[in-house]
Amino acid sequence: MRKIALIILDGWGVGKENFSNPIHIAKKDFLVYLQNHYPYSLLQASGIAVGLPWEEEGNSEVGHLTMGTGRVYYQSYPKITLSIKNESFFENKTLKLLIEYCNKFSSNLHFIGLLTSGIIHAAFEHLVALLEFCSRNNFNRVYLHLFLDGRDSQPKSGVDLLKRLLHEMQAKKVGKIATLCGRTYGMDKNEYWQIKTEVAFYLINEGKGKKIDDPIKYLSNIYITNSDFNDENLEPLVIDENGIVKDNDAIFFFNFREDGIYQLSRAFIDPEFSFFPRPIKKNILIASMVKYFEDIDYLVAFEKDKITTSLSKVISENNLTQLKIAEKVKAYHLTYYFNGLFKDPHPNEFWKILPSSQKSIFENPLINSEEITNILINAINENIYDFIAVNYAAPDIVAHTGNINLAIQVVEKIDFYLRKVYEKIIEKDYFLIITSDHGNLEQMIDIQTGEAETSHNINPVPFYLVNKNLYLENKNYDLKRKEKEIIGTLIDIAPTILEILNLPIPQEMEGVSLIKKFNW
Repeated sequence: MRKIALIILDGWGVGKENFSNPIHIAKKDFLVYLQNHYPYSLLQASGIAVGLPWEEEGNSEVGHLTMGTGRVYYQSYPKITLSIKNESFFENKTLKLLIEYCNKFSSNLHFIGLLTSGIIHAAFEHLVALLEFCSRNNFNRVYLHLFLDGRDSQPKSGVDLLKRLLHEMQAKKVGKIATLCGRTYGMDKNEYWQIKTEVAFYLINEGKGKKIDDPIKYLSNIYITNSDFNDENLEPLVIDENGIVKDNDAIFFFNFREDGIYQLSRAFIDPEFSFFPRPIKKNILIASMVKYFEDIDYLVAFEKDKITTSLSKVISENNLTQLKIAEKVKAYHLTYYFNGLFKDPHPNEFWKILPSSQKSIFENPLINSEEITNILINAINENIYDFIAVNYAAPDIVAHTGNINLAIQVVEKIDFYLRKVYEKIIEKDYFLIITSDHGNLEQMIDIQTGEAETSHNINPVPFYLVNKNLYLENKNYDLKRKEKEIIGTLIDIAPTILEILNLPIPQEMEGVSLIKKFNW
C-alpha cells in the first residue's frame, strides 16, 4: 500500500529572482537538488483559480480549503461584492432587521471589523456599502469600531484609509468612528484572551482606552516619531465616548472571514463564554456578515455554501489512517479548512498541534519547525499512517514581519529540515509532495519604493513530487521547460494524492491528477 506525506510551506511562493526574494538569495542546496532530479512545476494559488476575485492574492484559509477539497469554493468576498453590484445587498433581510431593531429602541448600530486595503478578512467597499445601506434607510445612529491592519495592508496605511473612510461618511452623512485599535488586539487568533481579546472587548463595550479627538492627527504623529511602528499594534483608542455599546444597541461584525474575528465576536455572542469576565449589556442584537459559529444560533447576512466531501473524508471512508501536524497558529487551516469546513477529526484521523511559541518571532523565527520535522520523521518511521499532512508556519509568519534577514534564515533552515525528511521518505518508500498555500515569502521588498512588503501576493507556488522511483539523473529540455510553467492549481493536489493512494476521486472534485502532466 502506497503512503504519502504532504508538506505545506505556508506562504512560500515562486517569485522574481532578485534582491526582494529571500528564497532566491538564500543557500538552499537541497531544494535545488529536488528540482533537478524530481518532477517539479508551478501551481496557481490566487484569484479565480481558488475562488477569489481576479488577481486577488491567496491566503492560508482559501489555500488549505482548495487543497483539501479539490474544488473551487467561491469565497465570501466575491459573493458579497456581487450583491452590492446588483443591489441585492441593500435588500438583505438581516441588515434590515438591525435597522428595525434600532428604530424600535431608538438605539445605536455598531459596525465592528478590520479597516484594510486588502480583501482577505474584510473589504473597504463592504464597509462603504454598509454606510450606504444606512443612508438609504435614513438611519444615522451608526458607530464604527475599527482595527487597523498593517498585515494585509501596508504597515502605515491607516491614515490614508481613515481619510478615505471619513470622506465616505461625510458624503453619505452617516457614521462616526467610536474606537480604534490594531488588529493584534481585535483580531487575535492565538488565544491570548486576556492580553489581546479582552482589551478589544473592553474598549468597545466599556470605553477603556486612551481618549483622543483626532485619530488622523494622532496616527500621523506616530508615523513621524516611530519609524518601526506598524498599524496592527495601535494601542486602544476612544474617539467618541457616545459610541460605546449600550443597552438595546445592535452590533454587526463585518469581517467575512471568521478566524481573525472569532475570539472577539465570541466574547459578544457566546452565552457560555468564560475566558474573561464580561460586563453584559442588556437586550443586544448581534449579527455578522457570515457565520462564525456553527453551534450558536444568531443572525447572519450571508450564508455559506455547503461542502460535501474532502480529501481527508475520502481517506477516512476507505479505512486509511491519517495524521495532521501543525503549529497552533496554522492548526485551524490544516484541520477545519483542509477538511472542508469540518471541525472534528474523521475516523482514523489524528491531529498533532504544537503550542504557540512563548518567544517573539524575532527571537525564534523558525518557531516549532524543528519539532514538526522530528514528529514527521517519527511518524514516517512508525509506518502506520497512509497520509500525513504537515504545515510549516514559519515562512508566512516571518514574511509578515518584513524582515528579509530573518526570512533568509528560515529558508536555509527549512531546506535543512526538508533534507532530513527526504532521507526518511526514500528509506521508507513514501511519496512526498512539497507545495504551498499562497505566495508571500518570495516578495518582501517593494521594488518601486524599497519599503518592506508584508502582504500576500499573486505569485504561483511550487509543486515537488518525490519518490525514489521518480528519480532522474538528468532532466531533458522539455522537463526543464515545464518547471517554469503553471501546470495546474491548488484544486489538483487532492486528486493527485488520491491517485497515488489508488483511491477513487469523487465527482465533486473539480481538480485533476497532476501525475500524467509530468510525462515522467
